[in-house]
Parts: sequence; C-alpha cells; structure tokens
Amino acid sequence: MTDTTTHKQQGAHGGEVFRIARETGTALNDIADFSSNANSLCRDITEEILFSNMQGAYSDYNHYPDTWSSELAAAIAAHESVSQQEIVVGHGSTETIFLTFQQIRPKRVLLVGPMFSEYAKACSVFAEEYDLLTCSSGTCFVPNSADFANSEKYDLVVLCSPNNPATITYPNMREIIQAIQSPYMLIDSTYREFMHGTPEYDATRTTQYREWCNQNTSIITMHSFTKFFYCTGVRLGYALSDPDTVSKLKQGKMPWTVTASAQKSGLNFLLNIERYRSRLPQMRTYRAMFTEEVRSTNVFAEDCIFSGVNFLFCKLKNPEHGAQFYEFLLTKSILVRLCDNIPGTERGFIRMQVKTPEEWETLITALHDWAASLNVSTR
Repeated sequence: MTDTTTHKQQGAHGGEVFRIARETGTALNDIADFSSNANSLCRDITEEILFSNMQGAYSDYNHYPDTWSSELAAAIAAHESVSQQEIVVGHGSTETIFLTFQQIRPKRVLLVGPMFSEYAKACSVFAEEYDLLTCSSGTCFVPNSADFANSEKYDLVVLCSPNNPATITYPNMREIIQAIQSPYMLIDSTYREFMHGTPEYDATRTTQYREWCNQNTSIITMHSFTKFFYCTGVRLGYALSDPDTVSKLKQGKMPWTVTASAQKSGLNFLLNIERYRSRLPQMRTYRAMFTEEVRSTNVFAEDCIFSGVNFLFCKLKNPEHGAQFYEFLLTKSILVRLCDNIPGTERGFIRMQVKTPEEWETLITALHDWAASLNVSTR
C-alpha cells in the first residue's frame, strides 16, 4: 500500500474497498477485505447465478422494471410463509428502512444498540428525537425485557437480531417483544438466514414474532439478499409486515427502484437457496477455527471475543488504539471494520468476516505483528 494519510478514518460502513483502493492507489483485488459481512464462502454459487447465462438477469434491459417486483414477491411470500400483501421489495434493506421511517413518521424512536448506523440517520431525517438503549459487552449485548417498561412513550422501537455487529441472537426475544408497547416495532432480520439449521432459525421467523406481539403493536421485519447470497452490488432486500402497514409503505415507494436484473437474480437466489445453506456447516467450522486463531494472537480482551453468524466482534486489549490498529492493518492491505462509529458500540471493537483459512492467514500474521509492536506477549 501507498500513502495512508487520506483514509485514516473508518468510513460509515464496512466493505469500502472502492474508497480504500482509490485513495491508496492499491488494486482492488490486492485488498484483503474482512470488513464486509457478505457470505464470500459462496462466491462461486453467486457468480454462476449472475454470469453463467447472459440471457438471464439482463435480458429485460429494454423494459421498465416491475415497481412491485411481483414475481419475486410471490417467491418471497412462499419462502416466508406469508401473503404477497405483506411484502414490499426494495433496493436493498436500506431503501425499506428509510421508506418505513418516511411513511410512519415516528416522533420518538428507541434504537437498541449496537445498531446499524442507517437507523440513526433515518431518525435524524424523519423523527423528532430518538434515544439509544446501549447494551454492554457485560450482558453479551442482550437487552433485558425490563428495559422496555416505558416503551409506550415511543412511536417505534428498533432492534436487530441476529445483531450486527455484536453477532448475538437475543435468547429472550419472546419476553422483549411481549414487553414492547409502542405502536410499531421494527426488527432487523438481515442475518437470520445464517441461522438455518439451528433452533434460532424458527424462533426468529416473522410469523413467530407476530404470535408474541401485543395486539396494538405492528411488527415490521427487515430482510436482505445482500449478506447471505453474497451479492452486495445487486442491491436487493424486502420488508414484511401486516397488509395495512405494507400498504402504507407502498404509498411512498418510488417506482422502478429494484432493477429487472436484481429481481431476476433474487428469483434465482431463492431457487438455489439449498445450495447456499449446504455451505453453512463449513462456515461454522471455519468460524470456530478463525475464533481460536484470533484468540491466539493475544490482541483482544479474552472475555470480549464474540463469534456468531459469519463474523467475529472483538474488543482490543487497548481499545484506545482502535484507529492506530485500523491504520496498521491498512498498511498491510488488510481492511477490517473499526466499530467505534456504530451507534451503541463500546470503544475499540473490531468486526472481522469469516473467510477461508488461506485467506485469514495474512490477517493472523498481521495481528501477531501488532501484538509484538505493542510488546504484548503472545501465546
């Protein structure tokens, strides 16, 4: 890598390889990106789906796309065991997040951290005020149902489970949902598909949430194709809710935001979902191996190494050195996610994606080098 003076700050999101490559003069493929949570262990499946048949995804380039993504919505309805009237498809889940805030116009919002930064941004645009409920590493980032005793004063409560960046799937979600008394509850379920084959998968189903929910609260769940299907550039997501709420969201939706190619890709992703799911056991094996390798470097606090979904969330032993750590890895063409600017996150946490042992070898070596540079004894 060349000069690092222009990119010392962690950007708004992970996966900012284009910015890093541009600002450093480094070839895109020379950057080892551990900052994105996309399912890169399924790269070959996604490339086959997107590129093996050039008459497929882009064959409708000469027509306006279906604004409501009707064919894809039907496939999602079957996948989620809901009706099409309970689905709105968007240009990634980010569109459906902002669409929800735009149409509901909540005056007061409660965000349960750690929390994806776009929710705070949506609050700043559409809400009058918002509060942040910070869950600490001491509680494994899990809120207590008692934390929602005054939730009726909020118009919207937002949670994320499985949590990004904390990796945790709330074990007490039933109690949390039953405790929330706000008119609307939004649950970010972006990483749910990574739980397939575990008890948590069924427990985090939208239809299950509805059974637990109070009668006067409408639940909206956010979903993304981006992470599980390794298609961050395709931009495709959807929201689920009751028909009345979905109708309200659709009233404010811009036309044609989901391209025809994205809609066709989504159909093919769902048709091939079992192929993606078949890679989960290998991913979980790699995750356990990666966790132990990371632990062995002695860079992170022993009681603050969290592992779940398809990434790790680890607190530096010297959390005040987060920016220097981020820069140090950049000099070795390694990109991680410094989480200091994620709402509700303690200082010094680093998020790292699970990849193959061959890919993480360079990162582990760099972590040992960092430890040595701080005169930290390694095991």
